[in-house]
Amino acid sequence: MNNIDNLDTEFYVERAYELRRNYIAAAVKSLTARIKAALTSGNRTTSAPLQGNPAH
Repeated sequence: MNNIDNLDTEFYVERAYELRRNYIAAAVKSLTARIKAALTSGNRTTSAPLQGNPAH
């Protein structure tokens, strides 16, 4: 390969890393907001029925 091909490849690899960083940052931000909303919602009840099979 010549130098132009290497530069071109490096550009696209760096661009892919940048896009991945942005995607992960957005996903973490969204997940954090969803967790925060779930923990601070006023709709929680202490008498929620248990899920799953009984132990006996």
